[in-house]
Amino acid sequence: MNDALELKPIQVVYDNNNVSSDQTIEVAENNGEQRLQVDEGVDTDSLSQPKWRRELRRVKRELNEVVVWKLKLWTVILIVFITIALVIGISIIVCAVGHDDEDEKYDKSSFVVPRFFRGNFTLDAKSFHSDTQDEETIIKLTQQLTGVYNSSPALERYFSSVTINNLQNTTGQFKLKFMMPLENDELIRYTLSLKMVKNVLLQHLYDRDTGDSFYIKPTSLHMEAG
Repeated sequence: MNDALELKPIQVVYDNNNVSSDQTIEVAENNGEQRLQVDEGVDTDSLSQPKWRRELRRVKRELNEVVVWKLKLWTVILIVFITIALVIGISIIVCAVGHDDEDEKYDKSSFVVPRFFRGNFTLDAKSFHSDTQDEETIIKLTQQLTGVYNSSPALERYFSSVTINNLQNTTGQFKLKFMMPLENDELIRYTLSLKMVKNVLLQHLYDRDTGDSFYIKPTSLHMEAG
C-alpha cells in the first residue's frame, strides 16, 4: 500500500535589490522523505550562498546604479574623492608659494652702524705643520671664521668681515665686524649680543675634530665686545 504524497507549502521571503517578494517552496513528504519543489523565479543559488556574499552582491548592484547624468554611483563617489584631493593639493601649493617670510625681507644697504668684537684663541700645535708660514695660517683661520658666520642663519645678514691681527706661535688675535641698521637696540640685546656671537663660534669649535687642520681649542676662546 502506497502512502499518500503530501505537499506542504513554505513561505520564503527573498530580498532582490532591496525589494522583498514572497516565493513558495513546497516540501513533498513521502514515507518520511522530503523533497523540495521550488517555484520558478526563486534564485536558489542566492539562497545557498552565505550572508556576506549576498550582501556583497547587493552592494555591487547599488554601486552600479545610475544616479545622475548617466553616471553610476561608484563613478560619482570617485569623482568626489578626486575633487577633494585636488582642492587640498592646490591649497597646499598656493600656501607654500604665496607665503612670504617677513623676517627674510631686509635691505642690507640700510645696515650702516658697525659693531665690533675682539678676542683671541689658541691653536692646537698638532693641527698644523711647524714650517707653515704665518701668512698662510692667517688666511686659513680667516676663511674658517668667515665660513662660521656666513653660514649662521641668525648672523649671516649682519656679518661684514673678520681680521686676524696677530699670530704669535699658536696664539691668534682676531676682530669681528658686523653691520646693523640705525634702530639696533633689540639687535644688540639679543641677536648681536656678546653671548650670541661667541656661542656661534664656540659651537663650531666643539663640532670640529681635534685632528682637523688649524684646530682651535674651544676652551681657549676669549671674546669681548668693542
